[in-house]
Amino acid sequence: MRDTLSSPGGTERGHRGRVSTPRGIEWAKRRVAVVAGVATLGGILTMAPAGASGPGPSASTVTGPSQTVLVTAAVRPDPYNAATAGDPAANDIDATVRSIQTNAVDNVVTATTGQDGTDLDAANGVVANVTPTQLAALQANPAVVVTPNLPVAMADASLGSTLTGLTSTLTSTLTSTVSTLSSATPNPAPTRPPAAVFPQTTGATTLWSRGIDGNGVTVAVLDTGITKSSDLKHVIGGVDFSGEGNPYDDNYGHGTFVAGLIAGAGTSSKGQYMGEAPNANLVAVKVAGASGLTDVATVIKGINWVVNNADRYKIRVLNMSLGAIPVTSSVLNPLDQAVETAWQAGIVVVVSAGNAGPFNGTILSPGDDPLAITVGSLDDNGSTDATQAQTSPFSSAGPTNPDGWFKPDLVTSGRSVVSLRAPGSTIDTLNSTAEIGKNNFVGSGTSFSAAVTSGAAALEIQSSKLWPGAKGQFPITPDQVKAQLLGTTTAGPVGNPFVDGHGALNVLKAVVNPGLQLTQTVPTTPTNMGDTVNLKDTWQGSSWNGSSWNGSSWNGSSWNGSSWNGSSWNGSSWNGSSWNGSSWNGSSWNGSSWNGSSWNGSSWN
Repeated sequence: MRDTLSSPGGTERGHRGRVSTPRGIEWAKRRVAVVAGVATLGGILTMAPAGASGPGPSASTVTGPSQTVLVTAAVRPDPYNAATAGDPAANDIDATVRSIQTNAVDNVVTATTGQDGTDLDAANGVVANVTPTQLAALQANPAVVVTPNLPVAMADASLGSTLTGLTSTLTSTLTSTVSTLSSATPNPAPTRPPAAVFPQTTGATTLWSRGIDGNGVTVAVLDTGITKSSDLKHVIGGVDFSGEGNPYDDNYGHGTFVAGLIAGAGTSSKGQYMGEAPNANLVAVKVAGASGLTDVATVIKGINWVVNNADRYKIRVLNMSLGAIPVTSSVLNPLDQAVETAWQAGIVVVVSAGNAGPFNGTILSPGDDPLAITVGSLDDNGSTDATQAQTSPFSSAGPTNPDGWFKPDLVTSGRSVVSLRAPGSTIDTLNSTAEIGKNNFVGSGTSFSAAVTSGAAALEIQSSKLWPGAKGQFPITPDQVKAQLLGTTTAGPVGNPFVDGHGALNVLKAVVNPGLQLTQTVPTTPTNMGDTVNLKDTWQGSSWNGSSWNGSSWNGSSWNGSSWNGSSWNGSSWNGSSWNGSSWNGSSWNGSSWNGSSWNGSSWN
């Protein structure tokens, strides 16, 4: 019998508004038209897919001209402060400030619409249903920022048949934006056997032999739930925002697969398929049900719950193998703001880059957030020899749109990796050929690279218990975890910061070479969509700037800007084929690769 959530504290605080239904569109396979996020955004805002039935995550069923939007404070009241990240007293103060600001935003919404919004404290705002007239009034108010409640999906890059199966749930409302979805077919059989060698390639197995296996560290998996099994021995809690009512019933199958990559014990496979941190604890934060679809507001609710329950479950890592198409600067994006809230609370946030590669400017949100550890995929070719690794062509590439931030941060195994099945789930039912034995499954996507990295973060955090003066605690901060993981990578297959970031994950080097320090800041000036950005400027505030580091093993000299200093970039010239290390002098980059003409169906074949 499956467990159900019945513990106190397992509900989110601040529900003053109405509960709503999910709105979403599948976003994963490279065939899906990205014009849905740009050319027809207005259409998305006014429609809910036919398949989004049942009790929904975030807004009540919308009819007529009403829209579901997020309304947040124009000026963030609790800017990121690295010096106080994770400090309990500072966290309490920040929570109070966010609550006050959220109430103030809700007062604006109530005065405009006559109804309360639903609190999203982690983003200093609310989600609300508004008419066009009310929307215009809110947009004219300088005290708030209004953003669409965008669709979010949890899916990998190889589930063509899953996308085909979901087409009927989307056609009636999104025909023009997913016209290529109906032609999607299951991916061809892999050109190599599936494998799960990532614990060897990252050095995790060596750490296990030294007693560093994630023990005592909890990873929150914000996904489609986790189906418990003998392979997942340490699922210690959960919450369900999907409307299905059980965080331990993964009806889509993605969250269980992700959980297995993080902390699978390998029981059913006799140790053949294990997670990166097999003794780490897991908490299931379920934000999507059997369709794998949700929205930004529901994801933020999940983040808010993680922040509020971090002490209770000792959550130090938040895995977010999901993404939404960015339509605004990360400075104004509520999802990014919620991620920064979690980071400030002392939680390392690991996010997938997206599966829209090899095109540049395709990093999804919240992978576009400067603080988060954004992970791309590489193909290890089933080999523990790092020289055999190749770039996964589906892995999204930077810079971010529209800000021009340098992403992804690193890459690790994400193609044809093996993890756990959720029997009877959507993915399991529609992809029977991907089954490996009775308990395992094969999949590809940056979702899974993020999961491996979350496990590595758990190992790094556990290792900090051995630091001088640790006194049995985990003193490492999120910035320090990021410094260790980024500053100790091995060379990536391409050597391009917008393709494979700082390089390939090597958690063994991260653990045995402590002491790296990375100073991170959060920009406060937004970039408008379509603006041209100078990458010299964005580089200055990034993890590539040597002056941001303090540690003998990192000096930033390998990317000092000499190849592109003073250059700007044009998205139209960023096509995966040009990234051979020599084509670094384009003209200008203004995010034009996100316009409708560049993202037609032929680009996704």
